[in-house]
Amino acid sequence: MRPSILFILAVSLLLSCTKEIEKIIYQEPEHGKLVGVVLQQDSQAKVYVRQAVLIDSAVIDPQTGAFEIDNLSIGNYDVLILAPGYGTYKNREVAVNPGSVTYLGEISLPRLPDLIHSHYPDDQAEIPVSAGAYLSIIINFMEPMDCQSVLDAFSTVPPTEGTFSWSQSIYNLSYSWDRSVSDETYSNSTGGGDQPAEISTYTHIRSMRYTVRKAYVVPNTEYTALLSTAAHDSAGNPLSFPLKFTFRTIESTYTLTSILTDPENGSENVSLSNYQSIYVMFPKRMDQSSVEKAITVIPKSDAIFLWPMENQLKIYTGGPLMADTTYTITIDTSARDLDGVYLEQPFRAAFTTEPVQIRSTSPQNGQVFVELLPEIHIYFNTYIVASTLQRAFSIDPPASGSFTWKSNSHVYFQPQNELQPFTKYTVKIDTTMTDHWDTRLKEAYIFSFATQKR
Repeated sequence: MRPSILFILAVSLLLSCTKEIEKIIYQEPEHGKLVGVVLQQDSQAKVYVRQAVLIDSAVIDPQTGAFEIDNLSIGNYDVLILAPGYGTYKNREVAVNPGSVTYLGEISLPRLPDLIHSHYPDDQAEIPVSAGAYLSIIINFMEPMDCQSVLDAFSTVPPTEGTFSWSQSIYNLSYSWDRSVSDETYSNSTGGGDQPAEISTYTHIRSMRYTVRKAYVVPNTEYTALLSTAAHDSAGNPLSFPLKFTFRTIESTYTLTSILTDPENGSENVSLSNYQSIYVMFPKRMDQSSVEKAITVIPKSDAIFLWPMENQLKIYTGGPLMADTTYTITIDTSARDLDGVYLEQPFRAAFTTEPVQIRSTSPQNGQVFVELLPEIHIYFNTYIVASTLQRAFSIDPPASGSFTWKSNSHVYFQPQNELQPFTKYTVKIDTTMTDHWDTRLKEAYIFSFATQKR
């Protein structure tokens, strides 16, 4: 029996409806969502999703920092997060897949304004400095900047004086100091290799270095560097909010728990030529009057107290230290710092100096082929009384001549006539020679040389 036409039509219609139902049931989703968490929950941050134009936005939850943007069409999006007092967070080409959740993770908003790449010192950093230091403050930018606007916008607290240098490249971030330069010359040393301050156009600098004059670099002091929104790039775009970072200088040469001396406590055979003063370094800035009254130096002398810095004392006794002498420095507990805090216990340090010595001669002992009319140079380790040297000096075979002092510790003897050729000469300086403290040479010094043939 053949099926009727109506039956066939009914079956066809049923099959067609079934396929449509399956298509509806199993149709792939065409949307997805973006979620994430901003760590600064109280920042009032707002999340923007863009393609060619703004697509959607959301405000983060003030309790958790979480955000969610739902029902986004399949595709790639740029995500921007803006918050007052923070730099712009950007994440480009974020993919939204069908029926899925794209998690952007935990997001920390940038602390720097959008135009700032980096700065030195870091906020809340501690920077070691020492006497004669030049401290650099560096700001690197994301875009070419207008130089004058940066100059006008920059300041420090407390106020300082210094010089600006500029570059189109990013400076290495480190501090620099140089004892060898004068107060009118500033070091650009970066620790990782010098980068010159280059400028091709006045409005296209990428990095600024401010070198603080040494008179304004004080250990154990807090500084704040400020760059206001008056600073703008070469296109006229200003900082989105002021840049502000604070750092503290700490004394690099001294400990934070004790007083140090130079020469160091316990040193022996301390060089006389290297020390014309005794240095005392404190961990804090001191009340000068109280320290000077509390300090005792043995052997006693008419000392002059000088303070190169508020935590550094120089004791000058009138020249090189006494030879072959033990120095003792004591400071009693009446000494106090500028905060009024007294020493917890007395301080004592001691060191011993070397004896009066001849460092070297020219000609040297044993030298040959010496010219017939030489200058006989003698170098001492301390200041010598000229008259005592002349009495203590002898040469054999005898030769008359004159003495010329190049300095208090350097003299030469010039023979009046040519010495004998091919002859051994012996120079002796006996123990009657004294330094300016009346300390004698411990034992006679003798050296010999031979002259050349004629």
